[in-house]
Amino acid sequence: MFVSDSRAEVKGLAALLEPGQRGWHVILKPQVSPWFHASLIVIENGFETRTMVFIDSVHSLISWMEIEQGENRMESLQLVSPAWLNGSQTWQMDDLSEIAQCLKGGAIRFTLRDGAFLYYPDPAPQLEGDYAKLIYRLASRQ
Repeated sequence: MFVSDSRAEVKGLAALLEPGQRGWHVILKPQVSPWFHASLIVIENGFETRTMVFIDSVHSLISWMEIEQGENRMESLQLVSPAWLNGSQTWQMDDLSEIAQCLKGGAIRFTLRDGAFLYYPDPAPQLEGDYAKLIYRLASRQ
């Protein structure tokens, strides 16, 4: 979950926002689980624009990926991972090439663009052959 504070709300942007939307200068991520930064290509009335979406959890990403996106498509997806998951001393943001889920137990395997693997929620992998449910794969660029 992302949270914010009323002091971080952007005032005077009503003309730029759709009904029900509010703008924020700062949002917080108070937990230590991975989240995602998605770059989307949005096509509306024949015009193509890019927009960024922050997705707060693996569960939300899976639900979001199952929603029909119409003409819109994901250009790239980055994993923002805490140190305990990525094996470093700090948070990291890495390009993803694939996300797969283990059919037994639901564990997730993140394949980074450089070919490295990260596993969630346990950093130790399940049996490799079990990651059969594809959640995301980077589209090839032609």
